Formats: sequence, structure tokens, C-alpha cells
Amino acid sequence: MNKRGVALILSYMVITVLTILGSAFVIRSASESNIARRYVDSTRAFWMAEAGLAQAYHDWVSNPAYSGGTGSLGGGAYTIVKSATDPEVSVTGVFASGQRVIQASFVRIPSAFENTLSSGGNLLLRGLAARVEVYDKTRISGQYYKEGLFASGWFADKQEGVSQNNTTIKIPDYNNNGTSDEFADFVLFGRECVQSYPEGEAVYVQTNGTVNIFPDADLVGKKVVFVEGSSPGTGNVNIWFDGTWEEGEDLTVISTGQITYVEPLQFQEDARLNTASWGDYTEASIFRSEHESVVYTHDDANFVDILDWGSTIGNVIANDAVKDHPSDPKKDGISFLELLTYEKIYYSDRAANGDLPPGFQYLSGATGTPKLIDWQETQ
Repeated sequence: MNKRGVALILSYMVITVLTILGSAFVIRSASESNIARRYVDSTRAFWMAEAGLAQAYHDWVSNPAYSGGTGSLGGGAYTIVKSATDPEVSVTGVFASGQRVIQASFVRIPSAFENTLSSGGNLLLRGLAARVEVYDKTRISGQYYKEGLFASGWFADKQEGVSQNNTTIKIPDYNNNGTSDEFADFVLFGRECVQSYPEGEAVYVQTNGTVNIFPDADLVGKKVVFVEGSSPGTGNVNIWFDGTWEEGEDLTVISTGQITYVEPLQFQEDARLNTASWGDYTEASIFRSEHESVVYTHDDANFVDILDWGSTIGNVIANDAVKDHPSDPKKDGISFLELLTYEKIYYSDRAANGDLPPGFQYLSGATGTPKLIDWQETQ
């Protein structure tokens, strides 16, 4: 083979290699350009969704029955999906090839959540060698009574005769019959709570009997337990604290009947166990106990402590909608029955700050401080 032939072959090889390299460079440049364009479109779509969420929140604050809509901005668009009765809102932002979805909940935090103790009825302290200290706000629609030998109560900020608008929470009109705060509304509230969480995070029990709950490892990761009876006063719940509740848990127990919470030697300050009941809430403590919880009852809240040196962080809201103590009307509302105890109750601002217990967003109604909670991007 002569030198010209070799040179020609080498030239073809060089041209081929350069062509391949050039094509790869062009393809890579085009791919990077597409990636960059998609990233920009996706980022702009995200801010479209954020803009739609801000607009939805503004419109909802002005109109509690707001039910979504569409809008456009700077070449992009957003679609807002919201039920007039459901707090959850979903906003889809679109810009060119980009699409992002944001979800959140719009709730109005009732004024009762601003208080440590809220009683739609009275507040009774009855004890022997007992002291109860309540920090931050105590708001009572009825009166405060103190009875017993060496019984004392200290309140950082207590007011009596307060409007029930600031001490109670009414159940929204879930069955849309024009009347709120009915037993049927409470049942639908419980079902809505269960349905709003994945199957592995919710427990739904239908029974007219009594359910015993042990907050142990079997309930780790659960958010809501709803025990539903067929009529008021059925579907009662006993919560037996056995000392194995995991740290960092946050569970809400809902009952159409009464909830009784027995907690000897409980020390889980950073584990939250919240309750919502149509009937009475009764908490019994023996020896030392410390815990955090938000308690809501449509009726009365009763605290029975014996030889107890404890502290609670949270909120207690007792509507006292049913006057069921005709022989002892002082007990209608919140009552402390104490024997050789020293109890401290501190305010929890989690609800007032929008960090509501699981399911409590469905207790919000058309009044209260507007909040945006549970923001998350889903796509």
C-alpha cells in the first residue's frame, strides 16, 4: 500500500472520529439544554402552584365556602381544587412542560385553642391536701368553685363568665342539614379523620361496647383511632397506659362515647396522645405522671388524681353541652378531684400555631384564626 492510500485511510478515520465526537457533543448539548429547560419549566410551575395557593388562601379567608378555581400568571397557569367543607386544598401549577402539585389544609383555629383550660360550663377544684397550678389562660363560661381541706388552685390568667364562643368548639355541619353540632356531625367528623390518613395510619372500629386501648408498640405510626357507636354514649374507650408508649408518637383517639384515660407512672413528655369524645373525658393519675395531650370533649372533663405529683402540657376543651350533673351542677364543665396531689398544667401552643393534632383540622369551622397547615409537595 502506498503512502497516499495510508494517508487517505487515516484521513477517513480522523473524519469519522471527529464526526462521532461532534455528534456526541451536539446531542449532549441538546440534552443538557432540554434538561435545563425542563428544570426551569418545573421551577416556574412550582412557583405557579405557590402563587395559586396564596390566591386560594386569600380567597378562602374572605369566603369560608370557597371551592377552588383557576388562574394564570406570567405565561403559566394554576388550578385549585377544594371542597367547600373539606379543609384540604390541592393546587397544580403548569408552565410549558413543567407541572408541580402542592397540597395544604386551610383551617380556622377556634379561640378555645388559645387557652390552657376552656370550659363551656364551670371549673371545680375539690380536694384534700391538694394543689393545682394552671399556667397561661383559663377561660370559663360558668364559675370557678374550690372546695375541700387544704385545697388550693393557682391560675396565671383566669376569667369567668366568658362567652362560649371563646371556650367551646362546635362540630361543623358535616351532614349539611342546616344544623351544626349534632351527634351525626360528630360521627362524620370521626369518619373524615380516618379517611384522611393512609390505611396503615388509621384504625376504625364500630361497636356499641367498650374498646380497651394500650398505647404500646402496636400503635407506633398510627395517627387516628376512631371508635364509633350507633348512638351517643356507645363506643366507649378505655386507654390504659402501660409504660411502653414510643417517643415522638402523635395519636388521636376519637370516641362517640366516653373516654377514660388511666396513666400511672407515665413519663413520655415527648409523646402525644390526644382525645376527642362526644361523651365525658375522665383522666385518672396515680403517683407521678407527665405527658402532653390535647383533650376535646363535647361534654365534661374530669381529672381524678391520687397521691400524684405530675405535670401536663396541652389544652383541655370541655364544651359541657349536656348538663348531666343535676345533683352536683358544679361538676358540669371541668372538674379536678384531688387527694394528696400537686398538679401543674402548662399551655401547649401547637394548635394555636397550626401544629394541630391528627384529625383536629376537621374540628375547625367558619370562625377563628385562619391558618395554613400541612403544606407538602406531592408532585
